[in-house]
Parts: sequence; structure tokens; C-alpha cells
Amino acid sequence: MKKMLYIMGVEWGWIFQRPQVLALALAEEYDLTVACPKQPVHARHQNNVRPEKLISLFQIPFQEKSRLLGMAAQKWHRHKLGDLREYDVIWVGYPLYGRYLPDDYRGTVVYDCMDNFEALYPDRNEKNLRRVCEEERRLLERADIVFVSSLKLRDKMLSLCPGKAVTLVRNGYSGIQISAPCPGEKKERYTLGYIGTISDWFDDRLLEESLSASPRIRYEMIGPAAGHRIIQDARVAYRGVVEHGELGDCVRELDCLIMPFRVNDIILYVDPVKLYEYIAWGKCIIASWYPEIDRFGDFVYFYRDAREYLELVERLCGEGFPAKYTGQMQRRFLEENTWDARIRSIEGALRANEERGGRAEERIWQK
Repeated sequence: MKKMLYIMGVEWGWIFQRPQVLALALAEEYDLTVACPKQPVHARHQNNVRPEKLISLFQIPFQEKSRLLGMAAQKWHRHKLGDLREYDVIWVGYPLYGRYLPDDYRGTVVYDCMDNFEALYPDRNEKNLRRVCEEERRLLERADIVFVSSLKLRDKMLSLCPGKAVTLVRNGYSGIQISAPCPGEKKERYTLGYIGTISDWFDDRLLEESLSASPRIRYEMIGPAAGHRIIQDARVAYRGVVEHGELGDCVRELDCLIMPFRVNDIILYVDPVKLYEYIAWGKCIIASWYPEIDRFGDFVYFYRDAREYLELVERLCGEGFPAKYTGQMQRRFLEENTWDARIRSIEGALRANEERGGRAEERIWQK
């Protein structure tokens, strides 16, 4: 069995999404070792099924800002990773980890680009930002296979490296008990729910405005809050992280699922996993519109500004928050968008690269 090192950009215990899903699937085909960051103060958010081989890369505070701390962190990480030349495939899910690839590595390098790294990187110092973006460009040039999760990411990768072969592998869903689309139920009060990471792209002001406008709604937030201003209102409940397998029970009590994002340079590049899952749960769905998710238009009630959101919530309150889609539409969509389907695309790309001689012994990377 061939050996793969799978380097993630998030802790293994973070909410269960694309990095963990793909890692567990690839472990069926490869002798897989997962490496992922470990923050000094983060609690484990949930008990994700752990891979057999897991390397924790302890993150030193300010390691990307201090040259001395950065050198210490890199030395420690190289020690933890060991000799990378023993792996047939190295999968990089966060561009800064591309720095650990040996110059004489002859195996296959995969870059899985799932976010707009330039916008998401927390240090906005121009010099530092330029340096880390250059690291992403070098990884992109070096990679034998490049996967992206959205069309906008594909366009960006091609602008950074024209002519590069880039494969679109969108997100998907799995492990969810599918529920028939809800026809809606007229009630005096409704609960609207959000599932996922709650961060600074979450439009808390919009929710506060809607609470003032309508006494008939309340909100339930399920997921870790990171960089989010907690809404101080009795009609907003924060549940924290819930095990992925238990989300269905939480959703059952909700009347509508929402995705109230501020559309910025992070969100514009995102193919949101939650929309796939929301459709599987059969609920009424409301989301802020941006071009990447326009293809969900048959399933999602979109809004473009606060006025449209308030009008939409008021109208759906009168209708009982029915799902926008039929059972037939739901089944067809879900059949085409499972994680299994995505993984087949990935395995096909890996096999094709191997057939092209992706591990040619004479291929040596030159910086």
C-alpha cells in the first residue's frame, strides 16, 4: 500500500468537514499519516473519529511574526514530520506547510485549495502577507495535482499560475439522515437556526435588526464561535459544538436554516458545505446571495441586503417556512453531490497522475 502524508490546516478536533472527510476516505486506499496544527490553548471541540496515525504540529504563538520563533517552530515541525521522502504522496491542505517539502522529493505533491488564503490569513501586515502569498504561489507551481473547491478559487489559481491543470472538486455531504422537504407549518413563533463556525463573516447586525422587526422569530446557533460578537438577546441561543451525528436531532426542532454571511473576499470563494447538508435535512433555507452559490437557487431563498432579508422572513413567517424544493429535486441533487462522488473524482485524478509517471525518479524539484 502506498504511503501518503496528509497535512491539514485545521486541528483534527475542529468541526467535521472537508479535511477530515477526505482524510478518512483516503485512509482506505493509502497507508495514511495525518499531520495537523495543535493550538496551545484550544480545547478539543468534538470527538471526531481519529485516524490511526496522527502527528500534532504544535503552534508557537507569533511564530509567523518573529523570525526567531519561526525558526524554532519550523525546526520542531520538521522533526515531528520526519523524512518526507518516504511518502509516495504528500497532500497539502494549507499553503504554509508546503515549506516542508524537501527539494529532492520525487513523489506526488497535491495542493487542496479550499479557501482564499490571502484574505483568510490573519496577519494583514503588507510585508508578511506578501511573503506567505509567495509561499502559496511556490506550492502551486510545484504541485503535481491541484484541487479547488470553487470556480472562483480555480480562476485565482490560474491567475497565479497560468496554464496549470486545476481540478474542481466541490464540497458535498455524508453521514446525514435525509429528511423529506418540509411543507411548512403556520405557527405563532418560529426558530431559525445556523450550523457551522460563527466568525467575523457572520452578519450579527442583520439578525439583531430582524429580531427588532419581528417578535415571531428566535435564533439558535450551533457551532464554535471564533471572532464573533455574541448577540445579547434572550431570543438567541448558542448551543456550541454538537457531534456531527447528533445534528439531525437539533435540526428537527428548527423551522428554517440560515446562512447569513457578510459577502467579503473570504466568502466569495467558498463552496459552503452547510448548503449541501441543509438540503439533506429538508428544511426551508435562507442565505445571502453571491455568484458561487447561484446554482443553489432552486433550493435556497436568497437575499442581497437587509431589506430583502427582513421582507423574506416576514413573508415566510406567513407561509410557515416551507422548503423551496420538492422531494424529487432533493433526491436528484443529493445523488450527484455526495462526498463519495467527490472522492471518486480525487482518486481518479491520483490514478491518472500515477499513470503519467507522477513519481518519475528523475524528477527533482528546483526552487
